[in-house]
Amino acid sequence: MTSFPGLGRSHRLCPHGIGFLTLIALLAAPMAGAQSTGGRIRGTISDPSGASVAAATVTLISEATGAKRDVQSGASGEYIFIEVPVGSYELDVTQTGFKKYVRKGIALDLNQVVSVDITLQLGSSTESVEVTGAPPVVDTSSTQLGAVVNERSSTQLPLNQRDVYQLLQLQPGVQSQLGNDLFYGSDRAGVVTVNGGRGRSNNYTVNGGDGNDLFANLPAVEPSPDSIEEFRVISNSFDAEYGRNSGAVVNVVTKSGTNDVHGSFYEFFRNDVLNTHPFSFSPSPKPAFKQNQFGGTIGGPIKKDKTFFFGSYEGRRIVQGIVSQPVTVPTGTQVGGDFSDLATFTGSLTDSTVAGMLQDRCGSGSSLPANQRLSPAAQVLVAGVAGGGNPVPYSSIFAGNQIPTGCFDPVALSLLQYVPGAGGSANTVVTVPNKRDRGDQFQIKIDHSFNNNQKTAVYYYFDDDNTLDPFAKFQAEGAPLGNFPGVYATRTQQINVSHTSTIGSTSVNEFRFTFFREGQLRFDTPTRTNAIQASCGTGAVSAFCFTGTSDSATLNAACAGGAVSTADCGIHSGLGSKIEGVPFIQLNGGFSIGNNAGGQLPQVGNTFQVSDNFS
Repeated sequence: MTSFPGLGRSHRLCPHGIGFLTLIALLAAPMAGAQSTGGRIRGTISDPSGASVAAATVTLISEATGAKRDVQSGASGEYIFIEVPVGSYELDVTQTGFKKYVRKGIALDLNQVVSVDITLQLGSSTESVEVTGAPPVVDTSSTQLGAVVNERSSTQLPLNQRDVYQLLQLQPGVQSQLGNDLFYGSDRAGVVTVNGGRGRSNNYTVNGGDGNDLFANLPAVEPSPDSIEEFRVISNSFDAEYGRNSGAVVNVVTKSGTNDVHGSFYEFFRNDVLNTHPFSFSPSPKPAFKQNQFGGTIGGPIKKDKTFFFGSYEGRRIVQGIVSQPVTVPTGTQVGGDFSDLATFTGSLTDSTVAGMLQDRCGSGSSLPANQRLSPAAQVLVAGVAGGGNPVPYSSIFAGNQIPTGCFDPVALSLLQYVPGAGGSANTVVTVPNKRDRGDQFQIKIDHSFNNNQKTAVYYYFDDDNTLDPFAKFQAEGAPLGNFPGVYATRTQQINVSHTSTIGSTSVNEFRFTFFREGQLRFDTPTRTNAIQASCGTGAVSAFCFTGTSDSATLNAACAGGAVSTADCGIHSGLGSKIEGVPFIQLNGGFSIGNNAGGQLPQVGNTFQVSDNFS
């Protein structure tokens, strides 16, 4: 086998996009294969006495398209058909002095080697012996372990959200990660751990072309179940033709048209009318759920026995309520400064700058009413620390766990508007925001047979997906109550062109070109945007909202002493109100607010593959 694979990738994330195409030439043993989209049928021909029959004509006929291939048996009676597309076949054998042998219904699965040994009967070639029944399916030519999921399983087994990769978890050694929605992509059906490996360590191919997400190594090309002929998962000891990843290999082959016109139309609808309330540790509203998936397929001949087509479309419209984790928030009494329901404050005031800030806001430097300031005794204690004195326990400053409201930072108080349930009667809140998914997928495949020895296939895949994730939890950096959602818009395309040439009776050359493009121009894009300094609303607090200026003279002096300008003490990204928003702020042991801390990650990647495989 001679193989010439290539890979290219470019990103629009950087101002100067980088595109490159790398060509690598590999020489391997003659019988090694590339990532095949077919299988092999082989066997030995003998007479009734067991002697080999040489130079017999063996004809392989596709029962779907009528395509034929001929080989001659060798001196030892052996024959082989390589790079045979998946499907059902008829095998005819003729030789002078023997009856014609006909065997129908030979099913060939993806990457399978089917052995069909034939015993010819003496007689005239005008007579025939027809044999029906499945040949042995034990593959003794390969050590790789795996399983095939056929078209019937893909379309008739129940699949939540019609994701055919859910069937992977039915195979030995495969563990699903559904429900483990901790980071981007971890909840996808195709992200499975195989024999203890990582969920992001698998290799996905569709019709022999690359189908891997370029950024997180997730399954990116996911044809609808009605368009899949079959797929094979190889979980262990796979051949040298497969590489790239240490996990499993998932090889998908989509349907082709036949001499008969076939089609289907469908709509799958689910909603929450008959759903029970899901289990949760904390009381929560019943999650919303509306799922519509609709589409159809059609395939048939363009020219009988020569040119065929198969196309499919599927639309997805899903609204699903997601129950958040319980989050601790301040109650109304706590917002008013009363923390008497909690254990006595621990720790001590040690920092002179913090002490000076308390003096400015609610101590001797404050003009607020007495009920919003520290007690005279507490003011003396704070003044001592501000002057460089010994630390003072917080329980002595805030007796009875009572904090005067004047001590609160006005910016912090204004940001409580972004905390659902803050200021209420409960200190734990659970929300049920809606996740929305809108997607459209289209596929078309054209197969053309120039003659029995020259065949071309062209496949195009297009999927446009727009998901609103209320938690925007990419890399676990999103707000936990679902009120700072992010948009993930992904457009995936694959163009796959292959040409297969049968050379003589024992050789096949396959040329393949694949272009795969994944565009994520909106990735973790926030829906709530504003200038950072507008995060606190209007009024007097707006002057202190991440501007670099504080309501405390002590803090302003500290900033002036260690910064070039007061702006250095604020947050000034310079991105503008259409991109900025509430900064990500996390309270240890409590709530978080703001857009995802990782920021937006728009990106585009291209992969080019060119290979020529001779077997």
